[in-house]
Order: sequence, then structure tokens, then C-alpha cells
Amino acid sequence: MPNFKDLDDPKAVLKAIGEYDRLGQTAFLSRYGFGKARNFILLYAGRSYDSKAIVGAAYGYQFGKPLRSTDFSGGMATVVPLLGGLGFRVVALDVNDSTVALPEEVPDSMWEGGKRTVTVNFYERCPKARVRCIEAHGSSCAICGFDFGRVYGDDFLGFIHVHHKTPVSQVGAPYKVDPQKDLIPVCPNCHSVIHYGNKTRSIDDVKALLSKRKPGGTP
Repeated sequence: MPNFKDLDDPKAVLKAIGEYDRLGQTAFLSRYGFGKARNFILLYAGRSYDSKAIVGAAYGYQFGKPLRSTDFSGGMATVVPLLGGLGFRVVALDVNDSTVALPEEVPDSMWEGGKRTVTVNFYERCPKARVRCIEAHGSSCAICGFDFGRVYGDDFLGFIHVHHKTPVSQVGAPYKVDPQKDLIPVCPNCHSVIHYGNKTRSIDDVKALLSKRKPGGTP
């Protein structure tokens, strides 16, 4: 009897991803009989994919006959560890313009009359850049190790801020951002400390601040 757990070839997953790219989401899902992912999204090469549908199609590439949606369940106990074990990154929400806005940001229409400055830059909110950063570094804070999924549950798997290590204003010339080298995942607390006081502290500087503190927050 076909079992999704038998899928163990990363190349089959890559072939399914390639087909998804060629057909587009709607046609791909229709071809394999899947609906849009409700909970978990596969990240690859800066793009998001319906994780369960990818597994079903990849099974077909490896064994000759794809799995249908009714053949297996998707979720934290099935598809997520399977894809993770094959070297792919899965998160609990799609990374797009609506999910990457930082909490302190509000639409331009919701102003109160005063001048407002946002200290983060475009790359910290760019969905594609965030995807590549999370793919490369994971979603635990690079400074304090905080992991939203581990603390708050599966719905927050993969949620994290990303930070541009070197402010674009300090680069001095236009350049192409490398999300793996230039961006780093940080939790909102550490991100706030990095930018606090209109400064841009380094990752090592903030780590040093943490190392000086004893449990309980006393020096």
C-alpha cells in the first residue's frame, strides 16, 4: 500500500517543485487533486509552495504514481517532518506582503498628524528575501535563540523578523543583497534592541549585552 513516508528522494521533491513552477499553483493543484495548503508552506529558492501537494506529486516522481490528497494527511506530524528530513524548510504561514510587515508598522492612511520614521529597510520586509533568509538560517533568533513555533505552537512555525546586518545607508553604493550573507533572523525583542535609539547595533554587540546579564535581568 502506498505510504507517503516512503518518499526519501530530495530530487523527486525538486522535480515536483519544478513542475509547480511551470504549471502555476492553480493548474498544479488541479492536476494532482489538492487544495491550497491550509497550514504549512514549503519554502524553496525564494518561493512558497503548497507542502502537501508537493509531497503527493514528488511521490509520483519517485515511485511512478502520485498520491492524492485523500491518501495521506498533511501537517506537523506528517508532511513537515518528512520534508524537513529531506532538507527542505517548512513554515506555518505563507511569506508574502501581508505577513512580513513588522508589528510597529501601520498603513499610511492610519496617521495621527506627526512625522513617523521606520528604522528598518526594504530588504527586512521583502517576502522573497525573507524566504531565502529563513531557508538558509532557520527561524530561531540568531541572538537569543527564541523560536516562536517551539514556544507558541505549530501555528507560529517559521515566524521571525529578519535583519539586514549592514544598513544600506552605510554601503555607499547600490548592490545586490545576498539574503544568506546579508540577512539574519532575529526575534522582535532583539530586533528592537538592534535599532533602539536610531542605531544599528551588530549581532555580536547585542549578544554581548545578553551575556552580561544574569538570569532574572539583574547585572
